[in-house]
Amino acid sequence: MSEKNVEIGSIGCVSRYFPFWSRINIIPGIVFSTWVILLGACDSFKDNPNEKIFTWNSISSLEKQLTGKKFLIEELKMPDMLLYKNNKLLITESAPGNTFVHVLDGNNLEYLFATARVGYGPGEIPDAWTIEGGPNSDTFWVYSLEGKLFSEYVLENATDSRALNQVRQTEDFYLAMGLTWSSDSTFMTFLVRGEDKFVEFNTNGTRLRGYGKWKGMVEGNFEDHVIADLHQGKLMGDPKAGKFIKASIFRDRLEVLDKKSGQIIGINGPENSIPEFQAVDAGAVITSDHPLAYMDAFLGTEYIFGLYSGKTDKEIREQGRGETDLLVFDLLGNVKAVLKLDIPISSFTVDDKGQRIFGVTVDSDPGVAVFNLPKDF
Repeated sequence: MSEKNVEIGSIGCVSRYFPFWSRINIIPGIVFSTWVILLGACDSFKDNPNEKIFTWNSISSLEKQLTGKKFLIEELKMPDMLLYKNNKLLITESAPGNTFVHVLDGNNLEYLFATARVGYGPGEIPDAWTIEGGPNSDTFWVYSLEGKLFSEYVLENATDSRALNQVRQTEDFYLAMGLTWSSDSTFMTFLVRGEDKFVEFNTNGTRLRGYGKWKGMVEGNFEDHVIADLHQGKLMGDPKAGKFIKASIFRDRLEVLDKKSGQIIGINGPENSIPEFQAVDAGAVITSDHPLAYMDAFLGTEYIFGLYSGKTDKEIREQGRGETDLLVFDLLGNVKAVLKLDIPISSFTVDDKGQRIFGVTVDSDPGVAVFNLPKDF
C-alpha cells in the first residue's frame, strides 16, 4: 500500500475555529465513512419537522446580486474577524503589533483606536480566536484559545488597552471552545469531547446543562468526539432571544438552538453530503477532496447568515481564498435569499439596524468591503 498523504494545517480563517482539524487524501480501504447524500440516506430527516433540507436547484430563484464598496484602512495588516456593535466596527488582527483589535467608526470607517494588548501578563491575551458583543452595551469580548481566557474591553478609547475583566477556563470548563454569552452570568459552548452538541457553563466554570446529542448524526458506530469533529464550526448566540447557531465548515449544516425549549433545528444544504473521513483517537481526519462549507456565520435578530465556500483545498489553492455566496435563513431554518457578492470575502459581520454587511477582502491589499442588504427578503 502506498503511503497516505496527511495534511494538517489551515486555509485562511479556518484555523481560528479549528486548532486540531486535519484533512487527508484518503486511500481506498482505510476509509471509515464515504460521502453520504442526505436526501437518500437520512430518511429520518424527511419525517422530522426540525430538519430542513435544500439544494442549489431549490433556491436558485432566491439569488440576489450585491455590489460592494471596498475601503482601505492603512492600519490593517492581516485583518481576520469582524464585529459590528453600537456603531463601531471591530476588526481583529492576525499579525498584531502591541494590540489585537482595531476599532473603526461604523459610519465612515474612520480609524479610531486599537485595544486588546498582546501578551501573557495581567489583562493581556496571547491570541485573538473569536470576538463577540457580550451582555454589556458598552463593551465587547475577545476569546483567547491559547490562554483559555475570555476578556472584556471598552468600546471607547481608553488609555489602557488591557482587559477590564477576564474569565479563565479551568477544570471541566477548560475543554470548552467557541464561547458565547448565554446570559449575563453564563456561557454557551461546545466541547472537545462529550456527547452533547451544546454545553452551558456559568462564569465560575460549573457545568449547567447540555443540549442535543451527537449520537445518530452519522451512520456507523462512531464515538461522539469523532462526530463532533465533522461538525466543527462557528458558534454565535443572542442571549436576550435565547437563540444560538453553530455553522459547520466540513459539512454543509447549520444548527439553531432555542435555549428555552431545548429544541434544535438542523439546516442541511446545498450539497447535502458528509465528507469521507478516517476515525482516529483525536477525532476525524477528513478528505481534502471534499468541499468546505460555512466559513463564517452571523446570527441576527431576524435572520441567520452563512458564508458558503463549496471549494476543495485544491480549488482554494488554484482560485484563491474568499467566498461570494452568502446564504440567508430565517430563524426557523427556511432559506430566504442567496446573496451573490461581487467582492470575495473571508469573514463578515452584519449591521442589523443599518442593513449593511461588512466583510474582510482577500486581495493582496486587504481591506473592508461594505454591502447594502436588499429590502425585499
